[in-house]
Amino acid sequence: MTKPDKDVISKERIVELKAMAVGFTGTLQGLTEDPFEAVTLLTMIHLMLWITHRAPGADTKGMLQDYSQNFLENFEQNEAIEKGQMQ
Repeated sequence: MTKPDKDVISKERIVELKAMAVGFTGTLQGLTEDPFEAVTLLTMIHLMLWITHRAPGADTKGMLQDYSQNFLENFEQNEAIEKGQMQ
């Protein structure tokens, strides 16, 4: 899976999606008994979305590599924001 040359989602939409993610996180916490259950549920949802909505011929290993890289970059950026090192 290759990363697009330009942003696929506008910065404004990213702000909206982040707000949705905050609300969805609260829902997941309310539905599950502990963080491991929440992660398991989220993994199941991700798998179902990938199976039902992936682009024809999309490579699962490539998607996972891209996902892992994006996750790490976002985690590091959010950690820096929390520590006041980035705005």
